[in-house]
Amino acid sequence: MARFINKMDAKGRIFIPAKLRDQIGSPMFVTLNQDKGYLSIYGEQHFQDIVEQFSKIPMTNPKIRHARRQIIGEALECELDSQGRISVSSELWNRIDAVPSDEICIYQIESDMLEICTKRYYDAQNEEAEQESIDLDGYEITGL
Repeated sequence: MARFINKMDAKGRIFIPAKLRDQIGSPMFVTLNQDKGYLSIYGEQHFQDIVEQFSKIPMTNPKIRHARRQIIGEALECELDSQGRISVSSELWNRIDAVPSDEICIYQIESDMLEICTKRYYDAQNEEAEQESIDLDGYEITGL
């Protein structure tokens, strides 16, 4: 897993490193993340699994309806261009306050899932986090 930093170009495109492109495949689905300031990029099968999971949840809960609209309804199917870039809509970029020429952090979370945010947001979050320890009590993550 890794973090990469690339600039968004004037057309809203970002370069996806070859290592990540090979693992995620094409098309990729870009959508809102559960966390403010982030977008998620999913491989096709991973995204279809999410859609299927949502379809099994009764739509009587307004929070579920909202989440479904935000995550599935806002999703954008992206094909890689010949230079390994994807084009993300200005609407999605606006949701994380990203503008052309911003540096974008790309995190590999799972083999077929990425998270992206602006480097400006990453730096601000990292500065806050330096004041606190990483709290994983109760999650049974071993080997750290």
